[in-house]
Amino acid sequence: MTITTMEASARREWTTPLLRATGVAAMLGSVLFVLAVILHSLEPVGCIADECATRSMRSATPMVAALLIAAVPLILVGIAGLLVMARRYGRHIKLANAGTVTAAVGFAILFLSVLVQALFFDGDLPWMPFLVIPGSIGVIVGFLMIAIFILRSGLIPLWLGIFFAVSSVLLLASNEQTASVLFAIPFGLAIGAVGFFMWTNGKRMLPIAPGPA
Repeated sequence: MTITTMEASARREWTTPLLRATGVAAMLGSVLFVLAVILHSLEPVGCIADECATRSMRSATPMVAALLIAAVPLILVGIAGLLVMARRYGRHIKLANAGTVTAAVGFAILFLSVLVQALFFDGDLPWMPFLVIPGSIGVIVGFLMIAIFILRSGLIPLWLGIFFAVSSVLLLASNEQTASVLFAIPFGLAIGAVGFFMWTNGKRMLPIAPGPA
């Protein structure tokens, strides 16, 4: 065995537990995210645009806010696992990096907006839509890029890559003021499915290679 191959094998040995750990984080974040969406959908319907002149907006309850605050960092850890996977695979790294950063920024905006709303505005932040919209766009665009990477890499089954991509697009139909917020559930399930695959197939997903190109 050459030195290069030995080094690559060593990298694979320490990367495998890391990938599995991020898979567990993604699964847990998925459960919390889906639960938050379901609980939020049970609240009275809010308002959209002109309707807000006569009806109040639907605000996240403390429980929903707490679930989202816990879910987002876990999902971000799962995203980091995808980035590790991309670097070990050694192809389409720029696409994976761009998708990861874009999704992370979008999640960070949503995370901070929910946190500020829960801590300082009693669940009713007046300019919440101006934060949710760019944050949501960042998440959707980021995960679409990650989905393209997954489909190109072949490290994850084709059906899972397609599910991941479709669930990201469905986020466009989600609106947290109405029952359409439930369109976010497939996205949470996709995150959990990818996390489960990372956890159970971590070693097989990491080809021995000298390093990223």
